[in-house]
Amino acid sequence: MFVQGKCYKCGGFLAVDDTKDASVCPFCNEAFIVEKAIACFDDTAPEDIGVSKPSYNYDSDFVVERSVLVRYNGYTKREVRIPDGITVIGESAFQGMNNIESVYIPDGVEQIREAAFAGCKSLHTINIPEGVETIDRDAFSGCISLKSLKFPDSVKNIEASALTGCTSLEEVNIPPLTELLPWRIFEGCTSLRYIIIPSKVKTIEDSAFAECTALEEIKFESMHLDGDPSTGVNRIGMNAFRNCTALNSVNIPETLEYIGNQAFRGCSKLKKLHIPKSVKAIYPLAFADCTGLEQVIFEGNTQLYRGSNPYKYEKNSATFFNCPKLLEVEYSDLQKHYWAFPAYNKAKEPVYIQEGKCRHCGGEFKGIFDRVCSVCKTPKDY
Repeated sequence: MFVQGKCYKCGGFLAVDDTKDASVCPFCNEAFIVEKAIACFDDTAPEDIGVSKPSYNYDSDFVVERSVLVRYNGYTKREVRIPDGITVIGESAFQGMNNIESVYIPDGVEQIREAAFAGCKSLHTINIPEGVETIDRDAFSGCISLKSLKFPDSVKNIEASALTGCTSLEEVNIPPLTELLPWRIFEGCTSLRYIIIPSKVKTIEDSAFAECTALEEIKFESMHLDGDPSTGVNRIGMNAFRNCTALNSVNIPETLEYIGNQAFRGCSKLKKLHIPKSVKAIYPLAFADCTGLEQVIFEGNTQLYRGSNPYKYEKNSATFFNCPKLLEVEYSDLQKHYWAFPAYNKAKEPVYIQEGKCRHCGGEFKGIFDRVCSVCKTPKDY
């Protein structure tokens, strides 16, 4: 039977076979006496004195330190049942094990640490039990056979890149207690078609859904300001939905205040946008290359920002750069932000010229001899 022990030479925590007299520590490669290692472990946990500690039978493929599954070494097994008594699946515990197809996680597990299942290319089935609270960064990144994943309601934190590159993932839920969708969480999930954003989510961070080329619909559970400041998305980060080429509509919630750089760049199937008055600022190239976009309506005086770094924002940082079909714009600050709508203003150029206005923005010319546009400061050239 495997029980918990501690190497009295290097301090490493071990799973030791109490039927043997001696073994070798995998950390320091030194021989140790099993009975002494068990006693050493007991001495390091004074808080457990007087408490009845259950014993668990650990398969020799499982390397366990206390209640942490440090590493799984079953290189030929397709189905894995993690034993009872584990509370933490450790960092990189199953990383790169391409033989594994299904994993059963027992009750009692609270945390899945960094890269625990990263790169398990054959993994298609895994259950995550109620009680798990944290899914660490890169936990399932590169699991290219995983089609469906159900997170329990107990999950509070899903860290960055947790599901990056899960190219077969079609169905996943975001737990209701989640407040943040972190950097690259679903980046490159090219089979994901539909997602629901729970009301507690306040921020969608950079590249959260970038390159999700099959994503057709985003549903925000909280669409309106209801007096509860803890609900509703407040910020959509840079590149958050970049190149979601199947996305044909976005109902932007009235709780949103900021849309980041290139947030929806390359969403070529978008046709109409309604920007609520709650949106305070939209940053450079937010809707660039939305080549199917035809109509944009602004409810309020949203500030549009122009990028000043030519290396970061290319030569043209227009909010709606390369949106050739965008010929219908309703916006009270349209003239001030003329540069943000190049296709619209190009289409209006003949009308502006006929009316004696600036061909670029439609502004009035001032001055007696050197006629200069009052908006864009361009001299009259016609």
